[in-house]
Amino acid sequence: MALPAESLIAYTLEKMKHRMATGARKEEGRIRSGLLFTGNVHDAIPRRLLLDTRLSPLDKMAWMMIRLYAQNNEGAIFPTYDELQLQLASPGKGKASRETVSRVLLMLRITGWLSLCKRVRDDKGRVRGNIYAQHDEPLTFCDAEAMDPRYLDMVAEACMSRNRTISQTARDILGEIKNDPGMRHYHSHISQLEARIGSAQTPGQMAARQRVTEDRMQPGSETEPVVRTLSSAPEKLSSETEPGKKMGQKRQSSDSEPSGKSAGYHRVREPNHYVRNITHSVIKNTYVLPASLTGQIREEDAIMLTSQLQALPEALAQGVLESLSGMLGSQSLQNPVGWLLAVLKRAREGNFYPPKQKQRVAASATTRAGAGGRSTSQPVVTRKRTEPISAERLSGIVAGLRASLRNRSAMRAR
Repeated sequence: MALPAESLIAYTLEKMKHRMATGARKEEGRIRSGLLFTGNVHDAIPRRLLLDTRLSPLDKMAWMMIRLYAQNNEGAIFPTYDELQLQLASPGKGKASRETVSRVLLMLRITGWLSLCKRVRDDKGRVRGNIYAQHDEPLTFCDAEAMDPRYLDMVAEACMSRNRTISQTARDILGEIKNDPGMRHYHSHISQLEARIGSAQTPGQMAARQRVTEDRMQPGSETEPVVRTLSSAPEKLSSETEPGKKMGQKRQSSDSEPSGKSAGYHRVREPNHYVRNITHSVIKNTYVLPASLTGQIREEDAIMLTSQLQALPEALAQGVLESLSGMLGSQSLQNPVGWLLAVLKRAREGNFYPPKQKQRVAASATTRAGAGGRSTSQPVVTRKRTEPISAERLSGIVAGLRASLRNRSAMRAR
């Protein structure tokens, strides 16, 4: 018994058939199969969210609705206020107020379940949108400040809110950060977050990375990826003003270089030599990423990494590529994009050393650490909270917490 023509399943299957037929013309000789999932879509909700006593049921529901918009770690569209008003409305009420949506988002940001990472502005400085990051567990103070540099200011402003729930929650969070015996809030987990984002997000990405690994392990394959720049390419990649040499073909002369048969022209290569030098200086900072890397990352990521390499001095960029080559050759790089971004940041800040200098720098750093004295940072003095709290005191608390975070970051960097 066949499905009726007006059936929604039959209509969906027909659309899939049309897409596959269109794709088959683009991929000649490759067989593709379709997949239709007819079951219910199940979402996993963090138990810690459900048991967080600082959040109301409406706050938790807002986190779940936002989660529906993000199905992977590659970025998604954040729901608008109008959409959240409809999604958080009570039955028969039409939609929730904008004040309710604003309060819910503020509560999620205060408690570390949501971060406002950036505000997008146009050429005239007007705000065109925001970029948020959603978390499956509350961020620590250290990570919240890294994701949202205004996190502490936002919590301090929330302490003065007229909404009693918001103000009390914000004060409790400030007290928790100050009175943190285990120093949990001063430990960063950013590297773990970056590892999640850099891992394979789809079966296609996983298969592409696996193919690169298998090709590298095939007999006769190179043990180290090829790292080269266009300036070091073979001479057969010649410019338009100097045609390349071909086997069995006589080299053609240019307008500025008369043929060798003409009498009296003994230094005939000087004009073309000058042109080649100009071309070399223009493209010497154009780099080619290893094929083992480009095979497992997206094209836009490769373009972004190449542009950042071009912004570095040539010697420093070559050192970065050599380090990348060594990591790829050892098969110890699980998140190549994240690793390379971190190395490029260190290079821009002057903290990157080529592989040949690492041992010498590490030895000198050990010597400085042994000769250094005790840290002069003082513990944060805990005072009993009084009511009401003043804006001046809030500013002092925020400044003290940030100073403590900077001191501990400096101690870890030594």
